[in-house]
Amino acid sequence: MGRTFGTTSPDATGASASAPRAYHYELDVLRCFGFLGVFVHHSFPHDPAFYAAMCVPAAAARLISGVGMMGALGVDLFFLLSAYLVTTSFLHEKSRTGTLNVRSFYGRRALRIWPLYFAFLAFAASMQWWVPGQHIGWGAGLAFIFMLGNWWIVFVGFPSSIIFPLWAVSVEEQFYLVWPWLARKLNKRGLMIAALVLLVTSNATRVYLALHNTWEQRMWTNTLARLDPFAVGVLLAIALGGKAPRLSRLARLAMFAAGLACYWLAANYWLIKADPLTLPRVAVGYPVAALGACLLLLATLSDSAPFAPRPLVYLGRISYGLYVFHVLGLMVTDFTIHHETSSFGRYVMRNALALALAIVFATLSYYLLEKPFLRRKEKMSPATR
Repeated sequence: MGRTFGTTSPDATGASASAPRAYHYELDVLRCFGFLGVFVHHSFPHDPAFYAAMCVPAAAARLISGVGMMGALGVDLFFLLSAYLVTTSFLHEKSRTGTLNVRSFYGRRALRIWPLYFAFLAFAASMQWWVPGQHIGWGAGLAFIFMLGNWWIVFVGFPSSIIFPLWAVSVEEQFYLVWPWLARKLNKRGLMIAALVLLVTSNATRVYLALHNTWEQRMWTNTLARLDPFAVGVLLAIALGGKAPRLSRLARLAMFAAGLACYWLAANYWLIKADPLTLPRVAVGYPVAALGACLLLLATLSDSAPFAPRPLVYLGRISYGLYVFHVLGLMVTDFTIHHETSSFGRYVMRNALALALAIVFATLSYYLLEKPFLRRKEKMSPATR
């Protein structure tokens, strides 16, 4: 399947087919890959003993729990993809017009993110009155309304609600609050320096937090500690200039495998998602995770006709909705499938049904809620003044 020049990414901006920020089918597949990682992380426990209790062999139990740990890093892939795509878009707009229309960018961003985001918040809030265990509270509700949900988690903790994955949306929106203005003022060299500052800030923040015995969730959802993938995405956008790297198929396979290996090491050797956090693990594990996301993007991005199965392309196109709804799917199956841990096969069936529900919810959301706003977004090209 060849490449496409649509607006399948939340950060694509409806440019013409000749623009370097053209969106490729294979990046939809990569976005699908990132979501599936997050889904596996939330649906498969990370303790081998959980699977051993269902008579799963020890080696297989360790593998499943390790893959579950590694899946959390799908979020890093989302962050890197967003920074890469939007910075590529900014550089093209500046080269074409000499400036950057920040107001237009914010309008496009709002049309892409806000309809589903706020509709889901309202739905989740209503669940407090008819679903046991679902509670947001005024403080957490306001934090998520103002795209500060991740900071609520840092200082208070995760809300007892299906909205908790939206912390990642908060982190992205905070990045976008600042980055367009820097992109408007700085040239490429200045943007490279800014990206390096982000890397230094992120690493310094993690060192400080590790030295002060911070819990994992307070580092994982902390914007200042999660800037590595954004910085790497920016540097890739500047280095590639809207073009894909020319690599052989074997080189791409090796690079993709190396990216997965980085993810495995960050999650299961350096244990960046486990307490207690230690300085050596934090100082090395997070950069290795960002390197893994970088390798996965480079291995996937292509100007030729890459292998991109249509079902995966479609799932990548609706990946925002999948990310928003997947915990709801898991919650529904918790209520409808009983004794799911009686056998490993039954547990896998429960997760497969949850994934199917997430796909149904995301599809309905995409066509009934998001699509009308996306059509308006596509009319707001960067050239609009």
